Amino acid sequence: MRTRTIERIRIAVSNANRYPWRCVALAMLAACLLPNAAMAQPYPSKAMRLIVRAPPGGTDDLIARLIAPAISRQIGQQVIVDYRPGAGGLVAWEYIAKQPPDGYTLLLAASGLAAIKSLRQGVTLDPFKDIGWVTQVTSFMLVLTVHPSLPAKSASELIALARKRPGELSYGSSGVGATPHLAAEYFKSMAKVDINHIPYKGAGPMYLDLFSGRIEMGSAVLGGALPHIRSGKVRPIGVSGAARSAQAPDIPTLAEGGVKGYAFEPFYALVVAAGTPREIMAALADHIGKALMAPEFRAQFVKVVASEVQVNAPEVMLQTARKEADLIETIVRTAGIKVE
Repeated sequence: MRTRTIERIRIAVSNANRYPWRCVALAMLAACLLPNAAMAQPYPSKAMRLIVRAPPGGTDDLIARLIAPAISRQIGQQVIVDYRPGAGGLVAWEYIAKQPPDGYTLLLAASGLAAIKSLRQGVTLDPFKDIGWVTQVTSFMLVLTVHPSLPAKSASELIALARKRPGELSYGSSGVGATPHLAAEYFKSMAKVDINHIPYKGAGPMYLDLFSGRIEMGSAVLGGALPHIRSGKVRPIGVSGAARSAQAPDIPTLAEGGVKGYAFEPFYALVVAAGTPREIMAALADHIGKALMAPEFRAQFVKVVASEVQVNAPEVMLQTARKEADLIETIVRTAGIKVE
């Protein structure tokens, strides 16, 4: 098709001197047909980059290093992991928005990107005008834990204790505006309890104080908390999901424990710059879905990340992001959270 198109243009050029009136038509033909011929190249036809908002060693890095080779095998092109940490993810978020909208630069994003307008005052980046939502990768649960010395073994018992001691108990999280913080504040508002928040620079320092009893409670990602729960260093009160986790079926949900209607399952997704053609986004979502839904990859992902693979189409992912942004906005507004 492309060869025939170019040959027609060549013949028209050779006849242009004999038929001058055809020059204008020739120019129009070239303008219309040559771009279409260029677009005929299969996608993807070169290496991709996967931007990661955090430095190596965390959950983002873990997921990126799992999915990059899987996607690479599926598309037959290299997928290079590129770290762009800084400002709690803002550096990476602004970077992806400025990339060419060609589908060759992706970002591993969490729910915080969808809710950036609520979490970050004064940020000009618009997550729904500047970002193209391709597909979900997974969702994850948070877990509320307590020091073993605290006389509460369920959500209902913790709520009763907190109401007897308003403002006396404290919980730690990995930082202001992080999903563990949001999950705990959502719990507080729905349970109508007054518990102090102590932010830490990461989950590691928070666990040190929780293990020693300096704080009574902790809110954390379930996957990272499971080793400490299984060792008995902390006691689980409940997970944030609408249903129990397949990785920890013995831990009840917070809704089961007495906080009716509670459900908070943040996501990880892959996004591109806004303006990326719809057909490229659809093809990208299809490639990613095939790579991540392969049985052997799903089994590895659950084992390493402690959450299930979840993929969807760009239209569905966009609606998921909007819904999550609305929920986080409600949590932030109710709790008065301000990220510096």
